[in-house]
Amino acid sequence: MPFEAPRPVLDRRTFLFGATAAASCLTASPGLALPFLRRAQPEPTGAPRSLMMIHQQTEEVFNEVYFDGTIYDLDALGRFAHFARDLRTNEVGEMNPHLLDLASDIQHLAGADAPLILTHGFRSSSRNIRGGASNSHHLHGQALDIAHHSLSVGALHQHAVKIGRGGLGRYSTFIHIDIGETRRW
Repeated sequence: MPFEAPRPVLDRRTFLFGATAAASCLTASPGLALPFLRRAQPEPTGAPRSLMMIHQQTEEVFNEVYFDGTIYDLDALGRFAHFARDLRTNEVGEMNPHLLDLASDIQHLAGADAPLILTHGFRSSSRNIRGGASNSHHLHGQALDIAHHSLSVGALHQHAVKIGRGGLGRYSTFIHIDIGETRRW
């Protein structure tokens, strides 16, 4: 019979001690508790990032710096989540900050002085039942449907293609962007 090394025993007390220590570290340092709030790769210039959008249905405007060059602004992210809420249910979902990065990059290529138009943002699960994909990134604050006043859907789509990341779909009046796997339709 081959030799098997004894497996370490993880009893309840050891587990709880480790979990408590980890939780203490996370609450002592919010930057560690929320690692997605720090960019995986900082901007080469450390430049702040902003986004300018107009909501197609409400005409609300989001025009803010949401990343200061080091960390995401939680208040700005909260305002964007409200801006991109599901209007039919008035439900606000947490929006992934990397989605704002993707939209900002598209806006930069399309012309930073002109706003993007938000046609659809967060989608509640109760609303998604009516024709939405069961695994839609809209349900998780990871997708937006956008348009542009000055550019055709095709031109906006081409700018998004240049970025080369996330999901990208082209429809008759808008493009869909998400931060899932890179794919096109």
